[in-house]
Amino acid sequence: MAKLWAELILLFVALPFAVLYWIKHFADWLMPILCIIGVCCLAALLADKQFHRVRLWHWDDYKTHIKSTLKLFIPWASLLALVVYLVKPELFLHWPINQPWMWVVTLLIYPVVSVIPQEIIFRTFFFHRYKRILPSRYARWGLSTFVFGLAHLVYGNWVAVVISWVGGAIFGYRYMQTNSTPVVVIEHAIWGSFLFTVGLGSYLVIST
Repeated sequence: MAKLWAELILLFVALPFAVLYWIKHFADWLMPILCIIGVCCLAALLADKQFHRVRLWHWDDYKTHIKSTLKLFIPWASLLALVVYLVKPELFLHWPINQPWMWVVTLLIYPVVSVIPQEIIFRTFFFHRYKRILPSRYARWGLSTFVFGLAHLVYGNWVAVVISWVGGAIFGYRYMQTNSTPVVVIEHAIWGSFLFTVGLGSYLVIST
């Protein structure tokens, strides 16, 4: 039990603060670090006989979950777009209009190099790995949400952290409902791509 708590604190608290402290050295390596950790977490899951591997690919009732995702996304994304337009008009659709190639490339690679590793680490791995020390799935949901936001401190602004707390709560709850990594990856990719499109992407890149 103590070893699991130590691992959790080291991986999800100490590591993000270490990266933040040495951000000038790690800025260009953030995505490779994320992918390496994601691969390590995936390997740990696959080596664990108690882990139900089907969670990594099953797609049961996907139509129902996608509809639920869109019912949440459409009204709240519309409201957020309006807020950005009114409060930060200089950011609204900045990437699609002024840097279209960067925007397109980001939308293409973001789900692969960022969303998939994050969902393996913060949802699939976290919810399974720490079940012994956090028997309540709502406790795991709450703590995974908190450390997910904490990890985004590396971007050096409070907006990224708040956005990530909200997103982490949504993705964690969806994972509890579905026990499906692919479903949560799609929801995360939809929200993330929207943020980069509407103008909030500037808060989700490293500033040194």
